[in-house]
Amino acid sequence: MFEKLIIKFISGTATLEELMGLMKYLEVNENSETFKSYVRINYYSIYSMNDIDRKDILEIVQKRISNEKKKSYRKKTYFNLFKYAAFLALFFSMGYYFSTFQTTSELQLIVADEDDVVLTTSNGRKIILSEEQEEIEIESKLSLKKNSSQLNYNISFKGNYDIQKPVFHSLKVPFGKRYKIVLSDGTLVHLNSGSTLKYPLSFDKNKARQVFLKGEAFFDVAERKNQIFSVNTDLINIEVYGTRFNFKNYPEDSSSDIVLVEGSIGLYSNYSNKITRLKPGVKGSFNKSDYSITQDQINTSIYTSWINGQVVFRNESFENILIKLERIYNVEIINNSNRFNETFNAKIDIEKESINEVLSYFNKIYNIEYKTHKNKIIII
Repeated sequence: MFEKLIIKFISGTATLEELMGLMKYLEVNENSETFKSYVRINYYSIYSMNDIDRKDILEIVQKRISNEKKKSYRKKTYFNLFKYAAFLALFFSMGYYFSTFQTTSELQLIVADEDDVVLTTSNGRKIILSEEQEEIEIESKLSLKKNSSQLNYNISFKGNYDIQKPVFHSLKVPFGKRYKIVLSDGTLVHLNSGSTLKYPLSFDKNKARQVFLKGEAFFDVAERKNQIFSVNTDLINIEVYGTRFNFKNYPEDSSSDIVLVEGSIGLYSNYSNKITRLKPGVKGSFNKSDYSITQDQINTSIYTSWINGQVVFRNESFENILIKLERIYNVEIINNSNRFNETFNAKIDIEKESINEVLSYFNKIYNIEYKTHKNKIIII
């Protein structure tokens, strides 16, 4: 059983549960020696174990567990992984070299995973939204207009189309893409990479307009007097009447950030009825650990420029920058450097600059070295 876990770890096929099982085995000192011996004997032509100690092995497996947990949050499955990719992080972090990877000066283009924008109807039907479509037929009496990057629900229903009960659709935007949707009340929503919005086909005029968000979105809410527009998540909710704001709520982030551009909104968590009011030019941050809400005066354009294809980093930690680059370009980045909490400034034009150009910028300006293979990037 132990040898099978080692093989799966090396080949990159171990599940999160198997990785945790391997960690339990390695907590026993003699099992760590067995691990080193097995790799040395069976994979000597590929790897040089040298004097790797037990602590190093445990740290490597723990890092792999953390990466797998992050993948599960993203709900992404990476196919065709390079055979020994899972183990390469170990050797790069300790200065070893494997010839298949390219150095910074010998880059090959990074190929991102291809995913589709998917609309899911109330009966579970999944519709892939391709660029060439101009109309999406949902049912015999209902079709939606779209262009290459926007879906429109602000329509008149055909015939006597009667909605007897709330009907919800959801729109999923994969990493590496952005998409817009006009809801039935005229509200425009910009969805960022790796985001999902659940919303009703039509809003009940006698109830609050409720939508549910995972990820990040910019809302330009259509004003309706005496009818609240509400954005809901597992932990925090926002109530507005007519306003423009950005809401970032990725599951793997430690906080949810709300940036108010125009109007007035109120925040409240599922653990408190207390409402925190925001004014324009303020960012409200909800801490997912202690459920506290803080406010900061900010430049809103830094947080909303992504809707126009630009991303601005100002005094952003390197770790947070890498997380955002993964979302924007749909790549996997492994940080084996010690530059986690260093802060950097940068501006990226998503429409014009590839991930290769962004990495070249960080290499030239900040001397950050990296190696690449397909959609996998190793910071060294």
